[in-house]
Amino acid sequence: MKNIVTVSREYGSGGYDVGRLVAEKMHYEFYDKELIAHIADKFMISESYVAATEDKEIRQRKNIFHEVFPVLARSENEDADYIFREQGKFIVQLVEKGNCVIAGRRADYYLKDHPNALHVFFYADQDFKAERVCRLEGCSEEEALKRISDVDKRRRTSYEYVTGRKWAQRSNYDLMLCTSALGLEKCAELIASLLG
Repeated sequence: MKNIVTVSREYGSGGYDVGRLVAEKMHYEFYDKELIAHIADKFMISESYVAATEDKEIRQRKNIFHEVFPVLARSENEDADYIFREQGKFIVQLVEKGNCVIAGRRADYYLKDHPNALHVFFYADQDFKAERVCRLEGCSEEEALKRISDVDKRRRTSYEYVTGRKWAQRSNYDLMLCTSALGLEKCAELIASLLG
């Protein structure tokens, strides 16, 4: 019986919103930013620092300890790698609590062998994504297209860095849904119908 849903998505596709809808329909817990907050709290670092590890640039610059105390510092990738490992452990522990939807954070990878996990990837055509980003973020179409490109590039880089797998590759997911073709509500209904 599937009772865990991992949500991966292209920026602007609405996959996050579909995940929330599924959680509401099924009375499941929904996790996203809580994962960042947990890691930040556990290691007494800022949430913005944890969130920034998603971005390749943080792994390309030296941490402050490396700049001030180069002999005592860890390598420039160790902070991000450690955060990724701890986040993965936390996700594995989290699903033991029961029914949930987890948005992003490479949860599909960390739970790839979990028998009760349904891994879903959401995508949409460019016009649909641009229109959603313009409407939700109050920006021009040109700005929306740049944001879509930038965010998806960061997601791809982070995912591939941590997992060694290709982002958005069919073999990583149980289901891939086009939100621009089906609509968000229909996607949520379809996923809910597959859960126990």
